[in-house]
Amino acid sequence: MIALVRAFQGEVGSAAVAASDEGAALEKLLASFYARGREAYPRVLLDEALFGRHLARCANDAKAGSLSDVPAADLYLACACAARVPGAVAAFERKFGPVIRRAISRLLKTADDRQEAEQRVWHRLFVEDGQRPPRITQYLGRGPLENWVSVASMRIAVSFLRAESAEQRLRTKVIVDTAGVDPERLLMKGELRRPFETAVTEALGRMSPRERMILKLHVVGGVTLEAIGKSLGVTRQALSKTFSRCRERILGEVEGALKERFNLSPHDISSMLPAVASQLDASLSRALENPGARLPPRQGP
Repeated sequence: MIALVRAFQGEVGSAAVAASDEGAALEKLLASFYARGREAYPRVLLDEALFGRHLARCANDAKAGSLSDVPAADLYLACACAARVPGAVAAFERKFGPVIRRAISRLLKTADDRQEAEQRVWHRLFVEDGQRPPRITQYLGRGPLENWVSVASMRIAVSFLRAESAEQRLRTKVIVDTAGVDPERLLMKGELRRPFETAVTEALGRMSPRERMILKLHVVGGVTLEAIGKSLGVTRQALSKTFSRCRERILGEVEGALKERFNLSPHDISSMLPAVASQLDASLSRALENPGARLPPRQGP
């Protein structure tokens, strides 16, 4: 046990030595720790000096309290895993594998997610990642290793959830950016409703009172173009051309307004035409029902 004690004393501070019953009592305490570790894991042969230095880290830890209170067998196994002692990780898996799986299952629902998260837990616990040491090196015996493993697993699972959520948001954004705008979906969700209605009202405001009257009589009142033509002294054919021209002008202005508002491409505009056209008459009816309250003053000549 000389190597164990010397390694411990070479690393630990004087205050911790005093708190750990210095002298013969300290040697007896450290020897008992090593014996308990070997007894719990007889196939895991950990170097005494390595264990002594690890115990010194625990003693120097301000939150560890009295060294005599630490779970010796847990520390022995954690130190052996960090030191990559043959058989250590296998012993860890046998004892704490179920703990890891239970912790992960509390947060993740699907088998694929649980399996992926479990792999991340094992990697994070035992594999050095760049400048970041394996997380098992952070276990300093402040409580049972089982509790520490459970908390560490849940934290890694939470990180996995956040990463998956962020990846899903990014994937959705890429799909939307690649596929472009779905105008029918936007109309169904109501995302186009207000700007659509506003564009129709503004387009009507730029039309003459006569043009608005023709639109209102036919779209809102249901009066035939032939009857409107007779009342205005024009043929049905001439009035039909006027009505079509007014409707196309409104549709064009609405498309331009939506293109600017939603940054739509020519392809988007082309795919939007059927959806916009199908909504135009309903929007015209709503805008023309109360022209005094809805229509802005006519602009232009």
